[in-house]
Amino acid sequence: MSVNILITISPSSPDRLRGIAEAAQKRGWHLMVQSRLLHRLDGWSGDGALVTVRSEDEIRLVRRLRRKGIPVVDLTIEHPELRLPRVIGDHAEIGRCAARFFADRRFTHIAWFSSDWTHVHALRFVGLCEVWEGEPPIRWVFSQSGSGRRADHWPSLVRWLGGQLAAAPKPLAVVTYDDSDAARVEHIALARGLAVPEEIAILGIGNDTLLCENQQVPLSSVRHDTEEAGRRGVALLEELMSEPHRGAPPCLLVSPRGVVERASTDVIAVEDPLLAAALGYISLHLAESFGLAQIADALGVSPSRIQSAFTAGLQCRVGGEIRRQRLARVRLLLENTTLTVSEIANQTGFQHLSHLSMLFRKTTGLTPSAWRAAHARQ
Repeated sequence: MSVNILITISPSSPDRLRGIAEAAQKRGWHLMVQSRLLHRLDGWSGDGALVTVRSEDEIRLVRRLRRKGIPVVDLTIEHPELRLPRVIGDHAEIGRCAARFFADRRFTHIAWFSSDWTHVHALRFVGLCEVWEGEPPIRWVFSQSGSGRRADHWPSLVRWLGGQLAAAPKPLAVVTYDDSDAARVEHIALARGLAVPEEIAILGIGNDTLLCENQQVPLSSVRHDTEEAGRRGVALLEELMSEPHRGAPPCLLVSPRGVVERASTDVIAVEDPLLAAALGYISLHLAESFGLAQIADALGVSPSRIQSAFTAGLQCRVGGEIRRQRLARVRLLLENTTLTVSEIANQTGFQHLSHLSMLFRKTTGLTPSAWRAAHARQ
Protein backbone atom coordinates (compact mmCIF):
# COMPACT_ATOMS: atom_id res chain seq x y z
CA MET A 1 0.00 0.00 0.00
CA SER A 2 1.52 3.32 -1.09
CA VAL A 3 1.88 6.23 1.34
CA ASN A 4 1.43 9.68 -0.21
CA ILE A 5 2.88 12.67 1.61
CA LEU A 6 2.52 16.35 0.81
CA ILE A 7 5.56 18.60 1.35
CA THR A 8 5.18 22.39 1.41
CA ILE A 9 8.39 24.12 2.48
CA SER A 10 8.68 27.90 2.19
CA PRO A 11 11.23 29.20 1.57
CA SER A 12 12.88 26.16 0.01
CA SER A 13 15.57 24.67 2.26
CA PRO A 14 17.90 22.14 0.58
CA ASP A 15 19.12 20.74 3.91
CA ARG A 16 15.59 20.26 5.30
CA LEU A 17 14.40 18.70 2.05
CA ARG A 18 17.41 16.37 2.01
CA GLY A 19 16.60 15.17 5.52
CA ILE A 20 12.97 14.59 4.56
CA ALA A 21 13.91 12.81 1.34
CA GLU A 22 16.37 10.42 3.01
CA ALA A 23 13.93 9.48 5.78
CA ALA A 24 10.97 9.16 3.40
CA GLN A 25 12.92 6.97 1.00
CA LYS A 26 13.70 4.50 3.79
CA ARG A 27 9.96 4.21 4.44
CA GLY A 28 9.00 3.89 0.79
CA TRP A 29 6.87 7.03 0.88
CA HIS A 30 5.77 8.91 -2.23
CA LEU A 31 6.29 12.66 -1.95
CA MET A 32 4.51 15.54 -3.63
CA VAL A 33 6.50 18.75 -3.17
CA GLN A 34 4.37 21.85 -3.58
CA SER A 35 5.55 25.38 -2.94
CA ARG A 36 3.04 27.52 -4.84
CA LEU A 37 -0.63 27.64 -5.91
CA LEU A 38 -1.81 25.84 -2.80
CA HIS A 39 -5.47 26.45 -3.63
CA ARG A 40 -5.19 23.84 -6.38
CA LEU A 41 -4.81 21.12 -3.73
CA ASP A 42 -8.48 21.18 -2.76
CA GLY A 43 -9.03 17.73 -4.22
CA TRP A 44 -5.79 16.16 -2.97
CA SER A 45 -6.23 13.06 -0.85
CA GLY A 46 -3.15 11.66 0.82
CA ASP A 47 -1.86 10.25 4.08
CA GLY A 48 0.02 13.11 5.73
CA ALA A 49 1.76 16.45 5.24
CA LEU A 50 4.97 18.16 6.32
CA VAL A 51 4.62 21.93 6.13
CA THR A 52 6.10 25.26 7.14
CA VAL A 53 3.08 27.31 8.15
CA ARG A 54 3.90 30.94 7.41
CA SER A 55 1.31 32.49 5.08
CA GLU A 56 -2.47 32.72 5.23
CA ASP A 57 -2.64 30.33 2.25
CA GLU A 58 -0.67 27.75 4.24
CA ILE A 59 -2.90 28.21 7.29
CA ARG A 60 -5.99 27.61 5.13
CA LEU A 61 -4.35 24.53 3.58
CA VAL A 62 -3.56 23.04 6.99
CA ARG A 63 -7.11 23.58 8.17
CA ARG A 64 -8.52 21.85 5.07
CA LEU A 65 -6.18 18.90 5.55
CA ARG A 66 -7.07 18.50 9.22
CA ARG A 67 -10.78 18.62 8.47
CA LYS A 68 -10.16 15.64 6.20
CA GLY A 69 -8.39 13.83 9.05
CA ILE A 70 -4.96 14.07 7.39
CA PRO A 71 -2.11 14.41 9.95
CA VAL A 72 0.06 17.51 9.60
CA VAL A 73 3.47 18.29 11.11
CA ASP A 74 4.66 21.92 11.14
CA LEU A 75 8.40 22.42 10.66
CA THR A 76 8.42 25.99 11.95
CA ILE A 77 6.64 27.96 14.65
CA GLU A 78 5.74 31.21 12.92
CA HIS A 79 2.16 30.82 14.18
CA PRO A 80 2.37 29.46 17.75
CA GLU A 81 -1.36 30.07 18.22
CA LEU A 82 -2.07 27.10 15.91
CA ARG A 83 -2.20 23.84 17.87
CA LEU A 84 -0.05 21.68 15.61
CA PRO A 85 2.50 18.91 16.13
CA ARG A 86 5.90 20.42 15.41
CA VAL A 87 9.56 19.63 14.87
CA ILE A 88 11.57 22.86 14.99
CA GLY A 89 15.03 24.17 15.65
CA ASP A 90 15.71 25.13 19.24
CA HIS A 91 15.64 28.82 18.36
CA ALA A 92 16.32 30.04 21.90
CA GLU A 93 19.41 27.81 22.05
CA ILE A 94 20.53 29.19 18.68
CA GLY A 95 20.47 32.65 20.26
CA ARG A 96 22.29 31.42 23.35
CA CYS A 97 24.92 29.74 21.16
CA ALA A 98 25.57 33.05 19.37
CA ALA A 99 25.88 34.93 22.68
CA ARG A 100 28.35 32.41 24.11
CA PHE A 101 30.39 32.51 20.89
CA PHE A 102 30.93 36.26 21.12
CA ALA A 103 31.40 36.21 24.89
CA ASP A 104 34.31 33.81 24.36
CA ARG A 105 35.85 36.48 22.10
CA ARG A 106 35.60 39.07 24.86
CA PHE A 107 32.99 41.27 23.19
CA THR A 108 31.06 43.56 25.52
CA HIS A 109 28.81 45.18 22.87
CA ILE A 110 26.39 43.10 20.82
CA ALA A 111 23.54 43.87 18.44
CA TRP A 112 20.76 41.88 16.80
CA PHE A 113 19.75 42.69 13.22
CA SER A 114 16.85 41.30 11.21
CA SER A 115 14.94 42.64 8.24
CA ASP A 116 11.65 41.52 9.76
CA TRP A 117 10.21 40.29 13.08
CA THR A 118 8.22 37.11 13.70
CA HIS A 119 7.80 34.65 16.55
CA VAL A 120 10.95 32.79 15.45
CA HIS A 121 12.95 36.03 15.40
CA ALA A 122 11.74 36.74 18.93
CA LEU A 123 12.74 33.30 20.20
CA ARG A 124 16.29 33.72 18.90
CA PHE A 125 16.63 37.23 20.32
CA VAL A 126 15.32 36.14 23.73
CA GLY A 127 17.88 33.30 23.80
CA LEU A 128 20.63 35.80 22.95
CA CYS A 129 19.58 38.04 25.84
CA GLU A 130 19.30 35.15 28.32
CA VAL A 131 23.01 34.44 28.55
CA TRP A 132 24.60 37.72 27.41
CA GLU A 133 26.47 39.38 30.29
CA GLY A 134 27.82 42.50 28.56
CA GLU A 135 25.97 45.70 27.73
CA PRO A 136 22.28 44.97 26.96
CA PRO A 137 21.90 43.80 23.34
CA ILE A 138 20.88 46.40 20.76
CA ARG A 139 17.86 45.33 18.69
CA TRP A 140 17.68 46.54 15.08
CA VAL A 141 14.61 45.41 13.12
CA PHE A 142 14.23 47.17 9.79
CA SER A 143 10.51 46.48 9.40
CA GLN A 144 9.99 48.27 12.75
CA SER A 145 12.35 51.16 12.02
CA GLY A 146 9.62 53.64 11.19
CA SER A 147 10.95 54.16 7.67
CA GLY A 148 7.57 53.30 6.18
CA ARG A 149 9.32 50.99 3.73
CA ARG A 150 8.98 47.26 3.15
CA ALA A 151 11.55 45.02 4.78
CA ASP A 152 13.14 44.40 1.37
CA HIS A 153 13.49 48.08 0.31
CA TRP A 154 17.25 48.23 -0.23
CA PRO A 155 17.95 52.00 -0.47
CA SER A 156 16.10 52.68 2.78
CA LEU A 157 17.84 49.77 4.50
CA VAL A 158 21.27 51.05 3.41
CA ARG A 159 20.61 54.52 4.82
CA TRP A 160 19.03 53.34 8.06
CA LEU A 161 21.31 50.43 8.96
CA GLY A 162 24.41 52.28 7.80
CA GLY A 163 23.63 55.02 10.29
CA GLN A 164 23.01 52.52 13.09
CA LEU A 165 26.29 50.70 12.44
CA ALA A 166 28.30 53.92 12.25
CA ALA A 167 26.90 55.23 15.54
CA ALA A 168 27.15 51.97 17.50
CA PRO A 169 29.96 51.33 20.03
CA LYS A 170 32.98 49.49 18.66
CA PRO A 171 34.09 46.77 18.50
CA LEU A 172 30.58 45.45 17.92
CA ALA A 173 29.33 41.88 17.55
CA VAL A 174 26.28 41.58 15.30
CA VAL A 175 24.04 38.50 15.33
CA THR A 176 21.55 38.28 12.45
CA TYR A 177 18.38 36.28 11.93
CA ASP A 178 19.87 34.38 9.00
CA ASP A 179 22.75 34.46 6.54
CA SER A 180 20.88 36.72 4.11
CA ASP A 181 20.62 39.35 6.84
CA ALA A 182 24.30 38.79 7.69
CA ALA A 183 25.28 39.47 4.06
CA ARG A 184 23.24 42.69 4.17
CA VAL A 185 25.04 43.84 7.31
CA GLU A 186 28.45 43.12 5.80
CA HIS A 187 27.72 44.90 2.53
CA ILE A 188 26.46 48.02 4.31
CA ALA A 189 29.26 48.04 6.91
CA LEU A 190 31.97 47.82 4.26
CA ALA A 191 30.27 50.50 2.15
CA ARG A 192 30.38 52.75 5.22
CA GLY A 193 34.11 52.15 5.56
CA LEU A 194 33.75 50.00 8.67
CA ALA A 195 36.24 47.16 9.06
CA VAL A 196 34.90 43.59 9.19
CA PRO A 197 35.62 41.90 11.59
CA GLU A 198 37.81 44.41 13.47
CA GLU A 199 35.03 46.98 14.05
CA ILE A 200 31.94 44.95 13.10
CA ALA A 201 32.07 41.17 13.65
CA ILE A 202 29.14 39.37 11.99
CA LEU A 203 27.52 36.03 12.78
CA GLY A 204 24.66 34.66 10.68
CA ILE A 205 22.39 31.69 11.31
CA GLY A 206 21.80 28.74 8.99
CA ASN A 207 25.26 28.12 7.48
CA ASP A 208 24.10 28.67 3.90
CA THR A 209 27.44 28.00 2.23
CA LEU A 210 26.39 29.70 -1.01
CA LEU A 211 25.97 32.96 0.90
CA CYS A 212 28.58 32.53 3.63
CA GLU A 213 31.50 31.59 1.41
CA ASN A 214 30.83 34.08 -1.38
CA GLN A 215 31.11 37.38 0.48
CA GLN A 216 34.03 39.80 0.45
CA VAL A 217 34.63 38.66 4.04
CA PRO A 218 33.32 35.07 4.39
CA LEU A 219 30.59 34.84 7.00
CA SER A 220 30.60 32.80 10.18
CA SER A 221 27.26 31.18 10.95
CA VAL A 222 25.43 29.12 13.58
CA ARG A 223 24.77 25.68 12.11
CA HIS A 224 20.98 25.35 12.36
CA ASP A 225 20.36 21.61 11.87
CA THR A 226 17.38 21.72 9.51
CA GLU A 227 18.40 18.40 7.95
CA GLU A 228 17.91 16.60 11.27
CA ALA A 229 14.65 18.48 11.77
CA GLY A 230 13.46 17.11 8.43
CA ARG A 231 14.32 13.55 9.43
CA ARG A 232 12.62 13.87 12.80
CA GLY A 233 9.60 15.48 11.15
CA VAL A 234 9.16 12.37 9.02
CA ALA A 235 9.42 10.15 12.11
CA LEU A 236 6.81 12.18 13.99
CA LEU A 237 4.44 12.18 11.01
CA GLU A 238 4.78 8.40 10.78
CA GLU A 239 3.76 8.11 14.45
CA LEU A 240 0.74 10.36 13.92
CA MET A 241 -0.41 8.40 10.87
CA SER A 242 -0.23 5.18 12.89
CA GLU A 243 -1.95 6.53 15.98
CA PRO A 244 -3.47 10.02 16.36
CA HIS A 245 -1.92 11.96 19.24
CA ARG A 246 -3.98 12.62 22.35
CA GLY A 247 -3.61 15.75 24.46
CA ALA A 248 -1.32 18.71 23.71
CA PRO A 249 0.43 18.36 20.33
CA PRO A 250 4.14 17.53 20.65
CA CYS A 251 6.80 20.13 19.88
CA LEU A 252 10.21 18.54 19.37
CA LEU A 253 13.31 20.77 19.49
CA VAL A 254 16.45 20.15 17.41
CA SER A 255 19.64 21.65 18.84
CA PRO A 256 22.07 23.69 16.72
CA ARG A 257 25.44 22.18 15.87
CA GLY A 258 27.65 25.04 16.99
CA VAL A 259 29.28 27.77 14.92
CA VAL A 260 31.07 27.40 11.60
CA GLU A 261 33.84 29.99 11.92
CA ARG A 262 34.91 32.07 8.96
CA ALA A 263 36.67 35.40 8.56
CA SER A 264 33.76 37.64 9.63
CA THR A 265 34.39 36.78 13.31
CA ASP A 266 38.14 36.15 13.20
CA VAL A 267 38.92 38.72 15.88
CA ILE A 268 39.13 39.21 19.63
CA ALA A 269 37.41 42.35 20.89
CA VAL A 270 39.79 44.64 22.75
CA GLU A 271 39.77 48.38 23.36
CA ASP A 272 43.53 48.92 23.84
CA PRO A 273 44.83 50.09 20.40
CA LEU A 274 48.27 48.59 21.03
CA LEU A 275 46.78 45.21 21.95
CA ALA A 276 44.46 45.33 18.93
CA ALA A 277 47.43 46.08 16.65
CA ALA A 278 49.43 43.22 18.15
CA LEU A 279 46.53 40.79 17.67
CA GLY A 280 46.17 41.96 14.10
CA TYR A 281 49.87 41.38 13.48
CA ILE A 282 49.58 37.83 14.81
CA SER A 283 46.56 37.09 12.61
CA LEU A 284 48.31 38.35 9.46
CA HIS A 285 51.58 36.48 10.06
CA LEU A 286 50.47 33.05 11.26
CA ALA A 287 52.29 31.30 8.42
CA GLU A 288 55.61 32.82 9.49
CA SER A 289 58.03 32.14 12.34
CA PHE A 290 57.80 35.04 14.78
CA GLY A 291 57.41 35.89 18.44
CA LEU A 292 57.27 38.75 20.91
CA ALA A 293 60.41 40.46 19.60
CA GLN A 294 59.12 40.62 16.00
CA ILE A 295 55.72 41.99 17.10
CA ALA A 296 57.37 44.68 19.25
CA ASP A 297 59.74 45.65 16.44
CA ALA A 298 56.88 45.93 13.92
CA LEU A 299 54.84 48.13 16.27
CA GLY A 300 57.79 50.24 17.39
CA VAL A 301 57.52 49.57 21.13
CA SER A 302 59.43 47.51 23.68
CA PRO A 303 58.71 43.79 24.14
CA SER A 304 57.85 44.43 27.80
CA ARG A 305 55.16 46.94 26.80
CA ILE A 306 53.61 44.40 24.43
CA GLN A 307 53.61 41.69 27.09
CA SER A 308 52.10 44.07 29.64
CA ALA A 309 49.26 44.81 27.21
CA PHE A 310 48.55 41.08 26.79
CA THR A 311 48.67 40.46 30.54
CA ALA A 312 46.32 43.35 31.31
CA GLY A 313 43.89 42.85 28.42
CA LEU A 314 43.83 39.08 27.85
CA GLN A 315 45.45 37.60 30.98
CA CYS A 316 47.82 35.52 28.85
CA ARG A 317 51.35 35.46 27.46
CA VAL A 318 52.04 36.47 23.86
CA GLY A 319 53.19 32.96 23.00
CA GLY A 320 49.94 31.49 24.29
CA GLU A 321 47.88 33.80 22.08
CA ILE A 322 49.99 32.92 19.03
CA ARG A 323 49.35 29.21 19.66
CA ARG A 324 45.63 29.86 20.23
CA GLN A 325 45.29 31.73 16.93
CA ARG A 326 47.28 29.11 15.04
CA LEU A 327 45.11 26.28 16.35
CA ALA A 328 41.93 28.25 15.64
CA ARG A 329 43.11 28.75 12.05
CA VAL A 330 43.92 25.04 11.80
CA ARG A 331 40.37 24.14 12.87
CA LEU A 332 38.96 26.63 10.38
CA LEU A 333 40.97 25.16 7.51
CA LEU A 334 40.20 21.57 8.51
CA GLU A 335 36.45 22.27 8.51
CA ASN A 336 36.21 24.47 5.41
CA THR A 337 38.92 23.42 2.96
CA THR A 338 40.30 20.26 1.36
CA LEU A 339 43.93 21.17 2.14
CA THR A 340 46.01 18.30 3.48
CA VAL A 341 47.07 18.44 7.12
CA SER A 342 50.65 19.02 5.94
CA GLU A 343 49.56 21.99 3.81
CA ILE A 344 47.60 23.38 6.75
CA ALA A 345 50.67 23.08 8.97
CA ASN A 346 52.66 25.15 6.44
CA GLN A 347 49.95 27.82 6.32
CA THR A 348 49.73 28.15 10.10
CA GLY A 349 53.40 28.35 11.06
CA PHE A 350 53.99 24.80 12.26
CA GLN A 351 57.42 23.81 10.96
CA HIS A 352 56.87 20.14 11.78
CA LEU A 353 53.64 18.21 11.20
CA SER A 354 54.32 16.17 14.33
CA HIS A 355 54.32 19.35 16.44
CA LEU A 356 50.93 20.40 15.03
CA SER A 357 49.45 16.94 15.60
CA MET A 358 50.75 16.75 19.18
CA LEU A 359 49.53 20.22 20.15
CA PHE A 360 46.18 19.81 18.38
CA ARG A 361 45.49 16.51 20.10
CA LYS A 362 46.52 17.92 23.48
CA THR A 363 44.08 20.82 23.01
CA THR A 364 41.07 19.08 21.41
CA GLY A 365 41.50 15.41 22.29
CA LEU A 366 41.55 14.52 18.57
CA THR A 367 44.11 14.34 15.82
CA PRO A 368 43.63 16.86 12.98
CA SER A 369 42.36 14.10 10.67
CA ALA A 370 39.90 12.82 13.28
CA TRP A 371 38.66 16.38 13.87
CA ARG A 372 38.04 16.84 10.15
CA ALA A 373 36.19 13.53 9.89
CA ALA A 374 34.00 14.33 12.90
CA HIS A 375 33.01 17.73 11.56
CA ALA A 376 32.42 16.38 8.06
CA ARG A 377 29.78 14.04 9.55
CA GLN A 378 28.03 17.03 11.11
